[in-house]
Amino acid sequence: MVRALTVVAVGGALGASARYLLAQQFPGIWTILVINIVGSLLLGILAAVLGPDRLWRLFLGVGVLGGFTTFSTFAVDVVQNPGSAIVYILATLLPALLAARLGMGIGEAWHSRREAAS
Repeated sequence: MVRALTVVAVGGALGASARYLLAQQFPGIWTILVINIVGSLLLGILAAVLGPDRLWRLFLGVGVLGGFTTFSTFAVDVVQNPGSAIVYILATLLPALLAARLGMGIGEAWHSRREAAS
């Protein structure tokens, strides 16, 4: 339990720090949109590629990508920018879902090639 909590905490600190630095470098609601879509793509790849290794899944999925992507920032941005809220919602949710599915496809293809080469 302590080991799992540690990998999630370290991964979360890394992911949240990366998101913070990107948001500082590129301020605005669209940065969070890109972060959430890229994070969804990476999480899809991760879900397809990582096998039963629980610690890597916790570190990368829950920790790094959980800290990197953020629904709470997305929600606050929508509330604070009512003029662009509908566009922002549509521009985030659908692409993020599609990116997750694309990531899963990429990960599954990569994993299949890796197994075939073994």
